Amino acid sequence: MPRYKNFDIAIYFTTRCIASIHSMEAFEKDFGFFEKHLKCSKVYIETHRDDMDPGREKLLQLKQFFENKGIEVSGAITTTFMKISRNKPMIDETGIYGCGGSILGNAGNAEQQVEKGYKKEWATLCYTDEASRQRFKEIVEFAASIFDEIILDDFFFTNCTCPACIESKGEKSWEAFRLELMTEVSENLVVKPAKAVNPQVKMIIKYPNWYEAYQETGYNPETQPDIFDLVYTGTETRDTNHSMQHLPRYGSYSIVRWFENLKPGRVGGGWIDQWNSIQNINYYIEQAMLTFFAKGKELTLFCYSWLFDTVYIPPLGHELERLDRVIGEMGNPVGVAVYEPFHATGEEHLYDYLGMAGLAFEPMHQFPDKRSLIMLTANSAKDAAVLEKLKAHLLEGGDVCLTSGFLKEMAGRGIDEITSAKYTDKKVCSRDYMIDGHGSVFQGSFSGRDEITLPMVKYMNNAADCLIAAAKNDNNFPVLLKNSYGKGIVYTLTIPDDYAEIYQYPPEVLTVIRQYLMSDLGIYIEGREKIALFLYDNNTFILDSFRSEYSTRIKIHLSGAECRLMEIRSGKEVSVFMHKDSETVFEIEIQPMFYKAFKILQ
Repeated sequence: MPRYKNFDIAIYFTTRCIASIHSMEAFEKDFGFFEKHLKCSKVYIETHRDDMDPGREKLLQLKQFFENKGIEVSGAITTTFMKISRNKPMIDETGIYGCGGSILGNAGNAEQQVEKGYKKEWATLCYTDEASRQRFKEIVEFAASIFDEIILDDFFFTNCTCPACIESKGEKSWEAFRLELMTEVSENLVVKPAKAVNPQVKMIIKYPNWYEAYQETGYNPETQPDIFDLVYTGTETRDTNHSMQHLPRYGSYSIVRWFENLKPGRVGGGWIDQWNSIQNINYYIEQAMLTFFAKGKELTLFCYSWLFDTVYIPPLGHELERLDRVIGEMGNPVGVAVYEPFHATGEEHLYDYLGMAGLAFEPMHQFPDKRSLIMLTANSAKDAAVLEKLKAHLLEGGDVCLTSGFLKEMAGRGIDEITSAKYTDKKVCSRDYMIDGHGSVFQGSFSGRDEITLPMVKYMNNAADCLIAAAKNDNNFPVLLKNSYGKGIVYTLTIPDDYAEIYQYPPEVLTVIRQYLMSDLGIYIEGREKIALFLYDNNTFILDSFRSEYSTRIKIHLSGAECRLMEIRSGKEVSVFMHKDSETVFEIEIQPMFYKAFKILQ
């Protein structure tokens, strides 16, 4: 079977996909649709989901079918079960409910109950119920008896609040209880039973894309990756205008990077679906591209039945061929290190919004061990020792950008030692901005499209320099501050209450933010919002547009007066727009979906 040179593609088969296969002859023909458009190197075959458990014979038949084609075959388990309830309407087709007790005992009269007004609902497992635990263990053992690799779909969490779980929780918070519980379940109900049946089996935990809620539902990236052999992550994003999930599109990139920094070399890949993509197929293809921009090794497409004979697959296959010719030229991703500790909350997905405003990020689970500029958000304050680490970083000559959310979380914890900037409970609304000029006078006045709401940050005159200010009649308020501490520089970035309002800043304001915060990286964008910059450690980078307009012109500023720039796909050099004493400027036209990759020539 032909394969891509720089990544792999896998197709996921749910139990319902498997149930739809009635003859291998017909399936052979249908699977040809994927073979025509994709170089599929792997499939995941599910052994359990909801109330469906395919028989051993059919699973082995499918396994043999794919192995005969030279396609790798792994198993999969989705830890959802069918729950019977009376007069409870489904929220949507992905609604999740607490188990409320044993998963056993309902199956016998399920159809009769449904006829009397009962509904079937998806439920996560109750991991304090002994019958449920035993059933789950049997499911894992069955899968391990067939496959040498098994992935757990991202329903491997608990939101159960049944009386047994409440009693087991005791005085602990739900977060602490569930983090401990799912660590125990991972070890004693998944990995140990699987390896007892099949010592060669590799177990993969797939984390969902909603990292901000991991701790509330028991996903524990602090402990579980050391229990499982590999980790995987969802890289699908959602339409933030019409979805209950808040998942900026840049997250398809950043979540892979966070996990890769957590467990280098042990991230199996990313996983996408086509939900929220029917109005714009570019969103579907974009998820795949961002997964591989992040250097994901493999991409799983969910799922066979949803994608068979659809419009999604042919353009995806075309774009994968184009990407395969480019991505091998890119080195390891780099960017502004942003500290995202385990189980943190506060400014969730903030760096995803900023990433779509042209800043390049490298999220890390531990305090970055770098002398370059790092970013600390409200999430970073989860680390009780963060202030001492920050001081050491600055004393050694490193720079830092503190968000207004970090200031708020650190109030009363010693942050006054580092900066005179203080978070207040007041707000300011503005669409007008001024940028640092000469002395104490701002230069120019720039207006955004709409007013945005900012927390009011207070600072002391001459203790800090205001680089960008939101302007009001007879007053102004800091958007970007600069002061020094030790050998380093402290920037303070005021974050709008609604992070998406970052995109309301005028291009001049965004450009100044990028110029200062990207200074250690030797490159920044001049221009509008929703243009992303992905940087690599071998003098290469990718530009990608999240905009809806057909074409946008931006300028790329490179450190060095005599830089040259080559577009990798065409091999052609880009004409210089402007030479300056310390930088070279290029003008680039970028369109949605048609990302461009470049090599900096010295």
